[in-house]
Amino acid sequence: MVSYEKASKAVLGHGPSDPAFVARGEQNFIRFAAVLNAVLRGKTWLIGAQPTIADFSVGGLVPSAERMGLPVADYAEIHRWYKRLAALPAWRQALAAQDAAMTALRLNKAS
Repeated sequence: MVSYEKASKAVLGHGPSDPAFVARGEQNFIRFAAVLNAVLRGKTWLIGAQPTIADFSVGGLVPSAERMGLPVADYAEIHRWYKRLAALPAWRQALAAQDAAMTALRLNKAS
């Protein structure tokens, strides 16, 4: 909700962000982040002893949440878990590729 309102709407030409919708998205983030934080307590990964598609699916939302100013750092277990995920070589490569693509997109729009 927050990403759509703060970023996607402008890119798609759907008008200005709706502060009430942003606030609702921020409340939802806090509610669901608390649940995820509790689930991660005492666990290395979401499910089992190795990372799974669940870790990658949920982990894919963390960089966007941080860019949108959501308080990811307030949740110690999420922070700990994501730090481990972000240390994986494949994850670092994927983030680098995403950053390169975003830079290229911005440069393309600027010209």
